[in-house]
Amino acid sequence: MAAALAFPGATAAQDEPITLADDPFEVTDPHATPPGEAAYSIVGSYERAATGRVRSTWGAETELSYGVSPNLDLRIGQTGAYGNLDVRRRLGTVSTEVGGPGSEQERAALGGTTRLGALYQLTEESGSWPIVGLLGRVRSLYGPGGTAYETEATALFGKTLMAGERPLGVSLNIGTVHRFDPAPGERTTRYLVNASAGQALTRDTAVVITYAREQQEKGQPDYSLAQAGVRHRLRDQRAILGAAVGFGLNRNTPQFQVALAVQWELGASK
Repeated sequence: MAAALAFPGATAAQDEPITLADDPFEVTDPHATPPGEAAYSIVGSYERAATGRVRSTWGAETELSYGVSPNLDLRIGQTGAYGNLDVRRRLGTVSTEVGGPGSEQERAALGGTTRLGALYQLTEESGSWPIVGLLGRVRSLYGPGGTAYETEATALFGKTLMAGERPLGVSLNIGTVHRFDPAPGERTTRYLVNASAGQALTRDTAVVITYAREQQEKGQPDYSLAQAGVRHRLRDQRAILGAAVGFGLNRNTPQFQVALAVQWELGASK
């Protein structure tokens, strides 16, 4: 979760322009949380599957990051979903059926993920060079298909294309996910590529367009989602509200998705 561009992140001073991309926009911000500060987010979503007996899925996700040293923060998060877990595969839930075009969930199910990780910010944006970060996580996955364990390693990039009061910028995440002891039909390693472009309308409001893609199990098309949304900062509450609508680009992705998010800055100086 999370995303931004190569200028102040969610824990930056309130007089800076709003970050252009962040939850629920599928892309992770390359900025590390400053030492001694924390950021907390909650995301709720509804998805409608294109096919299958189970069409609706409700999901929730939380994450807390805490800066432990310059350019390094620790992150802990939890996701949960109820409904069609086959199209929630990106969140790491364990689906009821694996592999093959005939796999289809017969009834609504409950699943989720617990994850622990860290983000290290390698560079600051300078000239033509983007801001670069590395994110690593370990994940425990729960669902009707059992329990599984994964690691994730993702390179994070952000670049400001136009600075000033109303900045324009882009973000890119490229990563790989490794599953330990995969079941028959499950891939040991999968890739993910997420990209976004954001435009600030005011110092406190931005619009974001995102594309998310992640490799799925053997015999299944990749998860492929296009999403558009808006973020608005409430300065007095030190919070950012986000809303997004997404549309799947194949049958293995939700037909449509609606997501709402709230993020808080904790411990940041005014």
